[in-house]
Amino acid sequence: MKFTTLFGTICLALACGSYRAPAQAPPTHSEVQDIRREMDQLRQDYERRMRALDERLKRIETPITAAGTNAAPGVAVPSPASPALTVTATAPESSTNATAARQAAIDRGREFAKEQFQQDGEMLDRDLAQPTNGYLKQRVEQVLQDFVDISGYVRAGYGRDSQGGPQVGFQAPGALAKYRLGNEAENYGELAFGKNWYVPGIFSTDAQERPNGTPTGPIARTQVRLSFYDPYSAYNSSESTQFGVPEAWAAIGNVVPAQPSMKFWAGNRFFERSDIHINDFFFRNMSGGGGGVEDIQLPFGQLSLAWIGNGSESDLYTDVPSPNTPANSAGFSKGNWDLRLYEVPLPFGKGDFNFIYANTQTGLDQDGNSLSQMDGFAVYFLHLAKPLIDPNSFNLFSLQFGTGPAKTFTSGFETLTFDGKPYIRPDPNDSWRFRATEHLVVQPWEHFSIGPALLYQYTEYGNGFGNQTWISAGMRPVVEFNKYFSLAFEGGVDYVANSLTGTSGNLFKLTLAPQVALGNRFFSRPVLRAYITYAQWSDAFVGRVGGQDYQNLSNGFSYGLQMETWW
Repeated sequence: MKFTTLFGTICLALACGSYRAPAQAPPTHSEVQDIRREMDQLRQDYERRMRALDERLKRIETPITAAGTNAAPGVAVPSPASPALTVTATAPESSTNATAARQAAIDRGREFAKEQFQQDGEMLDRDLAQPTNGYLKQRVEQVLQDFVDISGYVRAGYGRDSQGGPQVGFQAPGALAKYRLGNEAENYGELAFGKNWYVPGIFSTDAQERPNGTPTGPIARTQVRLSFYDPYSAYNSSESTQFGVPEAWAAIGNVVPAQPSMKFWAGNRFFERSDIHINDFFFRNMSGGGGGVEDIQLPFGQLSLAWIGNGSESDLYTDVPSPNTPANSAGFSKGNWDLRLYEVPLPFGKGDFNFIYANTQTGLDQDGNSLSQMDGFAVYFLHLAKPLIDPNSFNLFSLQFGTGPAKTFTSGFETLTFDGKPYIRPDPNDSWRFRATEHLVVQPWEHFSIGPALLYQYTEYGNGFGNQTWISAGMRPVVEFNKYFSLAFEGGVDYVANSLTGTSGNLFKLTLAPQVALGNRFFSRPVLRAYITYAQWSDAFVGRVGGQDYQNLSNGFSYGLQMETWW
């Protein structure tokens, strides 16, 4: 055919990239007609073949019954007695229902894993996890489609002090915390990446479930948290920015049939943290490296057991320190066995009971010296009442007593400064500490919320190191004008008396901060605030508060702008 020859020639030329229009005369009228007839014939052949394929497809899709009824004409259906394979077509509705049921079981398994792996083990945060920024968290999870969850905390801004320098924090010497509103002189942030793992039917084609709807397959979680710290005093210096990895851990649960909530974990993590928000004081903080088992379900609560370790370096502080000698440090190691009974129903709320055994040892310094092993124990009691007047209100009360190295109520160490040189503070076996805290957040009216706090702490350091008393009281009332604009006040006073140094005094701090927030609740975040802070302290603290700018003063103020958010 002329068309076939011409078409093949053109295709070959195009494939070789060298086709050029022929120099010969255009085809005649009869040649054009021949080409059109051949194209019509090819089109008819194509349509006929497509109709035949369509008929075959319809016959294949027609349901085949065991008796051969409703079979498409021309399709042979084996009889039940035939040795040939009997094919039974499944109705599309049944297949769809089975797929939907399996997906529903998978979704329930994912929700089970999400409930089992809270972001941390903090007593209060478990209850605040849902109402705080719940919509934002749900939206992020929808976008990520359960691939990974991202949580974090960030505060950033800038402030100046009344002397013209960068803002500094006003904190009483010897106090372990300061009232934070308008008194944070740094940018700080955390970013955590976590993944809940649920593998349905890993050894079966079905997503097996218990009668209560929970999955029987294993669940797991991995989490890594990054942090940064950047003080206002060196705002543009990358050398002053500190980065860390405070969390890197994994946990596996739902592997003991009788204890589906029980989980095993290992790594470095935030563990048993409880704080007073307005002064950012973690009065219980067993974060560190180690492992354990948690969420063992009992008839009257849950049980956990963990071994948490911590390490550091310091010169060996003795009764006669020599701060002018060259550095001669040794390694300090601390181990903590932590037994905890929690989620215990009590009048007006629930309780948390802790017993901790701790021991500290040191390696050798360059002269071969070391300190003897020190041991101690601690007991805690926490009571959480939630809700109170409104769904978002709570009251958190705690009592703590510890001896030796366990009196820090953390997995690590406390430091002291002698002649300008820092040391890890010794924890002799006869040292002890008692602490009581009270933290309340309540919103009695739509446009008013308040968060007061009280703290008392007494410490006997032993071995002639004296004793110290720390008493703190403060509150943060917030007036919400509408859903977005508010005015926050914060006042706080810290009293510290130290028998070793023979000093005692107090520091008073007051802050005024207009705010714009995403909501009209005490914990609505993100929040943008401007602030001005005034502080005054006793003469005994002059030269020990506010750094160089306030070395000869007993009062000062600062001002600035700040954002704060968590999700």
